[in-house]
Amino acid sequence: MSKFTATILGTTAGMPTKQRGHTAIHISYNDGEETSLLFDCGENTQRQLMVAGLNMMKIDNIFITHWHGDHCLGLPGVVDTLGFEGRKKPLTVYAPESWRVDDCLSFDHSMADFKAVSRDVSYRGMRVRRTFKNKRFDIMTVPVKHSVPAVAYAIIEKDKSCIDLRKAISLGMPESGELYGQLKKKGRVRVGKKKITLKDITMTKKGKKVVYSGDTEICRNLRKLVHGADLLIQDCTYFDEERPEKHYKHASLPEVIDMVQKEGVKKTILTHISRKYQDSDKLKELIKDYPNIELAEDFMKVELQ
Repeated sequence: MSKFTATILGTTAGMPTKQRGHTAIHISYNDGEETSLLFDCGENTQRQLMVAGLNMMKIDNIFITHWHGDHCLGLPGVVDTLGFEGRKKPLTVYAPESWRVDDCLSFDHSMADFKAVSRDVSYRGMRVRRTFKNKRFDIMTVPVKHSVPAVAYAIIEKDKSCIDLRKAISLGMPESGELYGQLKKKGRVRVGKKKITLKDITMTKKGKKVVYSGDTEICRNLRKLVHGADLLIQDCTYFDEERPEKHYKHASLPEVIDMVQKEGVKKTILTHISRKYQDSDKLKELIKDYPNIELAEDFMKVELQ
């Protein structure tokens, strides 16, 4: 059975605290074959990956939302660590203003003996675009509203066809057995006098959708991307009632609650927490009436089947 696992490696906004590191999110997708993805790469990300017990050598693609230091300054460290570990295959970095990838990696004498390839992500307009694809999922992006060019990302699992066991049994099929293998191979079988086709007993299972907002105020583009998401990892820098224009293009709790309720988001993790909030218990008290909204902590894991 396919499964997404999101590990929140850093949850602070701007400056680190004793409890919260800079932004980085590791997402793995495993349906028998595992794919590891990294979204943003704040300072110390390589150590956070090690503490979390994640194998960074499996990461082939990194997705940067924007070029503020708390989201990208760990990139040289990750590249150097991969070099020390003997990596040879290329690493692809997707980002708005992708020319900054080379700039970010150019200020030291890197130990890497592999190529870091940059791929540009559009940060203008209203279109949701596909940035990455494979046979199992697509990664979509949309420009969002921050103080510098920025994007949000959505991993969208492809729909799957599977056996509707109830329907199969109602048509006379057994609960299990070789008959299902024959049906998958030939496309049809005979049960008594009845001919049953694969189409008769299959259903479409809609793929899961995981969204990472990056840093942004709540905007139309973000709403489009998060609509119907199974999991949203959302910038919630502020938890007070201040006017949005005072938030330097970040989101606050009241706005996030409004968005996720209107857009039908099934589960939301609040991250990128301003360091002015030192008491996590007080923040959790503010969301106690919203069971589908949780406060992120460093090394928190969230799974989707």
